[in-house]
Amino acid sequence: MEFTPLRGKIIDAIADCPEGTSFNKLADKLKGDLSRMVLSKEIKSMCAKGFLKVSRDPNHKQKKIIAVEDDIMNVLKQIGGERNDGKIGMRTAFKITLKYFIKYRKLTKSISNPFIREYVKYKVLKHLEKVLEGVAE
Repeated sequence: MEFTPLRGKIIDAIADCPEGTSFNKLADKLKGDLSRMVLSKEIKSMCAKGFLKVSRDPNHKQKKIIAVEDDIMNVLKQIGGERNDGKIGMRTAFKITLKYFIKYRKLTKSISNPFIREYVKYKVLKHLEKVLEGVAE
């Protein structure tokens, strides 16, 4: 299975709720980015490859809970995130950028799955994009 930014968005949206989320809440969160049918197909294919897990909601007969597999959650915890709510200086931007390069290198050395490696790259690039926006302001 090949990694795409769309799959990255889906994983990010699900990972926002570590205990998992329902399909309807996920579809609402991703409204405008993809259709419910495409979302359903992507979830099924990522579940088949072991990147997502689906379980029954104990409080509701028909509802299923979609969650991110532990491998990806561990990667997300290791990547972390810097909070830049406004302008940041060049020196701070360089420090943050270097930190993400080091994290990226360390994580990709330990990950053999190409999908998860691409997801790590996607997440690091998203974080670096925020750093650039903070410097540009």
